[in-house]
Amino acid sequence: MPTPGAEDNPNPCQQEIAFPPPFAVQENPMNQEFAGYSITRPMTGGGMTKLYVAIDAQQTRYVIRVLDAVTAKDRKSRRRFFHGGEVIARLNTPKPHPNIVPFIKAGYEDKGKTPYMVLEYVESRTLRDLLLYREPLLTDNVMIFIRQLANVIQYIHAHGFLHLDIKPENILIRPDGRLVLIDFDLALPRKRFFKKLSTVSGTTAYVPPETLVNRVADDRADIYAFGICCYEMLTFHKPYEGEKIDLVRAAQIDPRTPPTPIRQYNANVPAALANLVMKCIAKNPEDRYPDMFLVLRDLDKLS
Repeated sequence: MPTPGAEDNPNPCQQEIAFPPPFAVQENPMNQEFAGYSITRPMTGGGMTKLYVAIDAQQTRYVIRVLDAVTAKDRKSRRRFFHGGEVIARLNTPKPHPNIVPFIKAGYEDKGKTPYMVLEYVESRTLRDLLLYREPLLTDNVMIFIRQLANVIQYIHAHGFLHLDIKPENILIRPDGRLVLIDFDLALPRKRFFKKLSTVSGTTAYVPPETLVNRVADDRADIYAFGICCYEMLTFHKPYEGEKIDLVRAAQIDPRTPPTPIRQYNANVPAALANLVMKCIAKNPEDRYPDMFLVLRDLDKLS
């Protein structure tokens, strides 16, 4: 049941922002048909899935996710793959949410051997791209993106799910400045108490210590990941950095090693905003915000 203050369809953009024009891409069919669509080009990324841009008979563009052949043999992997689509469909019902990628359909091709999912194509760049190139677009509009991300996480929680894979690679920024969250494969039903996980998935830098150590998660796992994304947007750094991944992970879970203060990297960040983000990424979950409603409340106070 939605929590107080949850918006069913929030306005994602407070204002029009300047966005560099996307590359003009001519979609030419590759003479390859798949699930009733014409494949035009492969896309990068996707992890255990292959991504393709495809068009239908009306030249409308879509993204087709195809589970790779080896992974597709594993029943749990297939179940998780289709589960992500089911979550997206539920969150976009009865009407599409502006900050969640629209789901079209899913099924099998190649006589039941190849699981696939069709999503609406989103003309965009990832938040990771903006961070990597230190785009002025990001620094000039950071609060717009932070608020949109907070709103969509609150919406997901209010409608009964945890995302559990929030990171810059899964956050798209459209030409109109709208943020779109993707990849719900790890999403789980939301509980009002710690949920024990069978395995720890996701990208370590965005996974909270209690999940890494004890394999438990609740709202505060997404709040932690939200905080890490905000930290990066404000500083172009992560709170724990180093050349050796194992040492960085050790620092992340060691209660004696605090994260680098935000204002040490960027003195222009207002103290109240820095404190809000640092509270989101507190190592002890009891020191974090208990839910996104309170995060949004404090974000509103910064206006």
